[in-house]
Amino acid sequence: MEPRPARGILAWALKRAGHGGITLPPLGIYVLPEYLGSESLLRHERVHWMQYMQMGGVRYYLTYLYQVLRYGYRNAPMEREARGET
Repeated sequence: MEPRPARGILAWALKRAGHGGITLPPLGIYVLPEYLGSESLLRHERVHWMQYMQMGGVRYYLTYLYQVLRYGYRNAPMEREARGET
């Protein structure tokens, strides 16, 4: 999945949250234009895309939400996997 530049309200929300990109299955991977060359960010977002491909949309979103609520964003297993920590 090739990333698309985040624009408008999505770009605003990413900047406000302090994130350079986001994976929004099935729509795609969106990255702030200034991060389009960041291999580490693109690798991170592509891991999320692979998680989605393995789980399917509903399970991906429910699992992600559960993990963030249960463990917090930094410690959520799906985030840790995307950072290469598992």
